[in-house]
Amino acid sequence: MDKKVALHIITDGQHSLHEVVHIATKFEPDIRYLHIREPGWTAAELFDCVKKLAYAGFPLQKIVINDRIDVALATNVSHVQLGYRSIPIAIASEKFSNLKMGASIHSLEEAINTKANWYLYGHIFDTASKKGIACRGTKLLQQLVNSISIPVIAIGGVTPQNTKEVCATGVSGIAVMSGIWQANDPVAKVKEYAHQLKEWEDEKF
Repeated sequence: MDKKVALHIITDGQHSLHEVVHIATKFEPDIRYLHIREPGWTAAELFDCVKKLAYAGFPLQKIVINDRIDVALATNVSHVQLGYRSIPIAIASEKFSNLKMGASIHSLEEAINTKANWYLYGHIFDTASKKGIACRGTKLLQQLVNSISIPVIAIGGVTPQNTKEVCATGVSGIAVMSGIWQANDPVAKVKEYAHQLKEWEDEKF
């Protein structure tokens, strides 16, 4: 993970393999990482998706495989995102030390007790996918960022309008899922987020 606030786009499980490859290839220049999070896909489909992305010119170093370490290894993808459905990250990091691993967390306690290369933390703002569950907000996000040295990626309800507010907490990145894939024009929406991050960097320096 680099020092600039990185834009992570996470697939939403509601698009076909062809759509993911077609759309992601178009917005690739404006993002830092694409997380392939497709729990409904088989290992063969995930493998095929990565291969098709690579064939289309999508850099493997920009791909993060969610949960499936086997697919990452088979496709030479070096980043994986692990959650509650995955092999425990302590075991995975010991067995597969060549991979960089992110952990999905929801509290400072989880961060302290979890060894990872980065943390995906949320949800920060109210979001349709987490109806009825209180959001963490930027205050708790900043407390987490200030308490640990591991990069934190903020997720959940992040929009172009509140991107700079999130960046001000010191996060290493923002992650967006439905905000991109449910947009009328995902490529144009990615550019909106990228523009806000660029403005933030320009204002900061």
